[in-house]
Amino acid sequence: MIGDKEPESPLGVVVKLERDGVTFFRRANEIAADPRVRQLFERLARDREEGARLIEDAIAKAGVKVPPATGASLYPFEAVAKVECYACGYVATEIPTSCPQCGAARYSFEKEFTAAMVWEIVMSSGTALAHAAQASLAGARGGLKVALESLLKREQALTKEAEGELASAKA
Repeated sequence: MIGDKEPESPLGVVVKLERDGVTFFRRANEIAADPRVRQLFERLARDREEGARLIEDAIAKAGVKVPPATGASLYPFEAVAKVECYACGYVATEIPTSCPQCGAARYSFEKEFTAAMVWEIVMSSGTALAHAAQASLAGARGGLKVALESLLKREQALTKEAEGELASAKA
């Protein structure tokens, strides 16, 4: 039918979520104020990067053509797109060494992310990634199936960890 869109490939969604995750977590790591949250962002970026590499290698070896996913990202990129000086309100896309408007130090641009915020992002993206990986398993064979199963196992473990961290944060 004219005007109907084909549904997105679940494998394309997996690749998009992994790539978007790397980009988001790396950017958030650059602007986070709390060093513990920075470590968490870095760990999550490494996990997503490893997952993206694993799945992209498996796709290439399987010779599968995956249409790129075009849907909106589940990651809150708007939260990390710009930084603002808390002293004067100057807005920038990158953290300067000092505020060009008021001279405040670099840290005046860093953002406060709570661990609970991070784990909520992990929950939402991990759940979507697990669903897409599960949907992709039906037609997968060989190395691609192994890669998807590995990715699914990782996401289930991360989601379980996120549930525990969120429960302890609320207690």
